[in-house]
Amino acid sequence: MLKKFVPLGLRIKLRNYQFYWQWVFNDYGVPSPQTVKQSVLSRYGYLEGTWVESGTFLGQTSKFLARKASQVITIEPSHELVTRARIKLSKYRNIRVVEGLSEFELPKLLPDISGDVSFWLDGHASGAITFGRPEDTPIREELLAIGRNLEHWERVAILVDDFRGFGARGDDKGDYPSRSNLVAWADANQLNWTVEHDIFVAYK
Repeated sequence: MLKKFVPLGLRIKLRNYQFYWQWVFNDYGVPSPQTVKQSVLSRYGYLEGTWVESGTFLGQTSKFLARKASQVITIEPSHELVTRARIKLSKYRNIRVVEGLSEFELPKLLPDISGDVSFWLDGHASGAITFGRPEDTPIREELLAIGRNLEHWERVAILVDDFRGFGARGDDKGDYPSRSNLVAWADANQLNWTVEHDIFVAYK
């Protein structure tokens, strides 16, 4: 009944509001609400540069980033979600919605990106209306592609959501590498790293 009479945008706002207070009453545990994740993106990413996002979902993060970014490239494998995003985000001239699997699309996009670039890697399978991926997460392939192009960019920040979903030290969980593997990747590429609100951040 609610879906029939309440616009999608308002439903999203109500859901975010409810999620925020659940987070507060849950003693600020994970997962964090959208506003908290956006705060982390703002503090560690280079807001006015180029942003590349894997996992568009409902387009909330793309819309947030587009307010300051020179361009936002968001990659989404679900045709349904791509169609929704292109309609919802059509007024933002600096957003490009790319349909496809990020492990295939990202390597094709990166050689043409220069300057300051930030990545929001959130393309993990999440059930519901998200895409039924062949793998639970494309993070291994995404990081490999980024690592091959690091020298092209002046400043870079890589933010990986859902850090809790990665395995403990030395323990890969299915398609998810261990947390120590993320740290080793950052160290090997001479990047600073930290973890905040369930987000792994590597940057220089």
